[in-house]
Amino acid sequence: MTTTPTSGMVNRRIRATGPCRKLLALSAALLAAWPWLLAAQPMTLEEMLASHREQLGPVMNDTAHHRLQIVVTYIDRGDDDTIHLHREHYRSSPEAYFYPASVVKFPIAVAALEWIADLGIDSVDHHTTMLTDADRPAQTPVLEDATAADGRPTIGHYIRKLSIVSDNDASNRLFELIGRDELQQRMQRWGMDDSRITHRLAIRLPAEENRHSNPVRFVDADGRLLHRRPARDGSDLAAGIEPILLGGGEIIDGEYVDGPKDFSGLNHMPLAEVHHLLETIVIPESVPAERRPRMSEAGRELLLEAMRVMPSESGIAAYRDTERYPDGFANYFIMGRDPERLPAGVTIINKVGRAYGFLTETAYVEDAVADVAFILSATVEVNANGVYNDDEYEYDELGVPFLAELGLLVLEQARRRSSP
Repeated sequence: MTTTPTSGMVNRRIRATGPCRKLLALSAALLAAWPWLLAAQPMTLEEMLASHREQLGPVMNDTAHHRLQIVVTYIDRGDDDTIHLHREHYRSSPEAYFYPASVVKFPIAVAALEWIADLGIDSVDHHTTMLTDADRPAQTPVLEDATAADGRPTIGHYIRKLSIVSDNDASNRLFELIGRDELQQRMQRWGMDDSRITHRLAIRLPAEENRHSNPVRFVDADGRLLHRRPARDGSDLAAGIEPILLGGGEIIDGEYVDGPKDFSGLNHMPLAEVHHLLETIVIPESVPAERRPRMSEAGRELLLEAMRVMPSESGIAAYRDTERYPDGFANYFIMGRDPERLPAGVTIINKVGRAYGFLTETAYVEDAVADVAFILSATVEVNANGVYNDDEYEYDELGVPFLAELGLLVLEQARRRSSP
């Protein structure tokens, strides 16, 4: 059963007389004397945000300006082990654009695992060597991976890289494997109807080049060909999309260009859709079988573990560089990029994104001590001057502290919900 509270609920006045009026007066006096009685009760998401404005910081002074969106799902388990999802939204809408940045790597990883499962070749799985070739001047090949212990690029290793340290090239290689149109079709089957992933990350290519996918080969330990995936051309996913104009200027090739930036040709992923995908991966039984991503249980476990592990725990030698890859650098909720803030017994499985002044995270949080769990997704823009590509964003001053406090508040709410 899923319950979805809506904002703007009607407040009803109760008119009391006689003993009832005295009881209400007494209750009010108790709450005034001991406000913790009220604080100990679960609140709606909107009530929680309103009552903790100071703790959450300046973002709450103008949530529209910061393009704040939040979705939370509390996961309640019944005595018979049935699962009930209680979902709440704050300012979440498919039309409320934010740039998802590296959060798109999550559905790309899911699609890659689904693709390998659909392929149905016993000798080809997420551990098989995957060689990327080039078919166009703008494309680059990959025949080895220095971060892998054995030097072999594989779907599984790419998923670990894009999850643990948000590696852009790993995500791009899986984007090329699947192809833009097929990725779109898979996401739509999962219910991500308004999402579109149109381009590679951290590579400045003409829009036309992102339509073309590299040829890919899978080979065995002796280099013998197991499967070949040819180069493919994709359609223009941004065709017919109305302009999405944000901000007041942009730095292009070192020069300031006045006027809003048009995001219509860039990646788009409504917060509720990526939130729902994480729900589906964490709790597959919460959606009909035909809407679930098809993947092996081993693939699902690999993905969830990759989204949980810290760089120092990854076993990847290159990620032992704590200056470049400090633990917690890809965790905003609760940690605020500092793993020392994580309470004992709390586990986070997540994906974050950070670009153009937007900070976004989608995360499954489990507290083994309190025996509670929830899924939280949020995005916030911190770009005070309204200029894009100038690298003057308030990530550390405003964005990360806000998301850290938000995660702590939702964790406390989940604990209150489970209290007798």
